[in-house]
Amino acid sequence: MNKARAFNPFLCAKTDKLLELIAEVQTQMSGYEAFHQTRKRARRANDQVTFERTVEAILCDLCSVVLEPTDHDCVHLPLSNKTLRTKSRYKGTALGKTLPDILKIMAAPEMDFVVVEKGHSSFKIVDDELNVAFAGGQQTIVQPGPKLLSRIERFSITRGDIGPAPEEEVIILRAPKHHSNSMAEYEEYEDDQTTLALRDQMIAINAWLEGADISCSHQDVNPTHRRLRRIFNNSDFAQGGGSLAGFGKPCPRMNVRSISSSRVIVVWSSTTDR
Repeated sequence: MNKARAFNPFLCAKTDKLLELIAEVQTQMSGYEAFHQTRKRARRANDQVTFERTVEAILCDLCSVVLEPTDHDCVHLPLSNKTLRTKSRYKGTALGKTLPDILKIMAAPEMDFVVVEKGHSSFKIVDDELNVAFAGGQQTIVQPGPKLLSRIERFSITRGDIGPAPEEEVIILRAPKHHSNSMAEYEEYEDDQTTLALRDQMIAINAWLEGADISCSHQDVNPTHRRLRRIFNNSDFAQGGGSLAGFGKPCPRMNVRSISSSRVIVVWSSTTDR
C-alpha cells in the first residue's frame, strides 16, 4: 500500500548534478512533445519558466521521497481546477493549471519518470430529494518511476542536492481556528508596510542561514532545508509571529531570540505549533 505524504512544491535543485538530471528530463519531455505534436506552438517565455519550475519541483520532491529516512514512498497532490486555477501567495508555481498535463507527459510509457494514480471522490444521497453530499475521496498519488529511480542512482543524488526554493511565502497569516483542536487555515492578505518589513527581516535571516555552516547528526533533520517562515494568528499581524518552521522537521516550534551580523540564536522545542 502506498504511504503518501503531501506534495511539497517548494523544493529546488541546489547542485549542478541535480540540475543536470532535471535538464535531461526536461529535454526528453520536450522531445516527447515534438514527436507527438502535443503543442501547436512554442511556449511563451513566461510559460516556459513555469513549465521548467514545475518539472523541477516534481522531480526534487520525488527525489526527496526516495532519499528521506521515512516510510513514505510517494506524494499526494490536488489536480482539481478549483485548486490549480485559484491564485494564492501560499501555493507555489508548481501547483498551477499546467500541472496535470506535465504529469501526463512524465508518466507516459516512453517517459516513465513518474507513476500516477488518479484521485477520486465519492458522494452519498442525504435525503429523499436525492440531494448528495461529499463522502470522502483520495487525492492523486504520484511516485517515482523507474527512469527517475535509475537517474537518482546514476547521478548519485543525495538529500544535500535538494533545498528550499525562494518562492515560498515566509510571512504566514492564519485565520482563527474553528475549534481548539482544529488546524487554522492560511489566510490571504494584501501587502503593506508592516508585511513588507516583516518579509525583509525573514529574507535577511534566511540569507544568513543559507550561507551558515550548519550540520546535524539527527537523521530526521535535513540541515540543507533551513528556510524559516514566520506565522501570525487570528487574522492579525499583532498576534503570534514567534514560531517558525524549517530544517526539514515537521512543524517544529522555533523562536528567534536574537540576530546579529555574526549569529542567529534559535530555540527549538519538540512541541508542534498548531
